[in-house]
Amino acid sequence: MNGAGHRPDRATYNCVACEKPWPCDPARDHLLDSSPNAVQLSMRLWTELEHAAGPLRDEPPAALFDRFLKWARLDS
Repeated sequence: MNGAGHRPDRATYNCVACEKPWPCDPARDHLLDSSPNAVQLSMRLWTELEHAAGPLRDEPPAALFDRFLKWARLDS
C-alpha cells in the first residue's frame, strides 16, 4: 500500500492502514511528495492538528506540535 492509504482515523488519529500514530512514516512521505510546497504542507498539517486536538485532548500541546508539524520544518 502506498502512503495515500495511510490516513488518520478521525476518532483516534491513528493510521487506518498501519495503526501507528498519524502521520506515520508512509503518510509523511506521501504528504511531502503530494504537497506543492512547504508552506502548503504546513498549513495542511496545522489543519490536521486542529482536528486532532479534540480526540487527542489529553496529549501535551508540545507533543502534538512535534507529531504534526515539527517533522515538516520549512528549512529542511
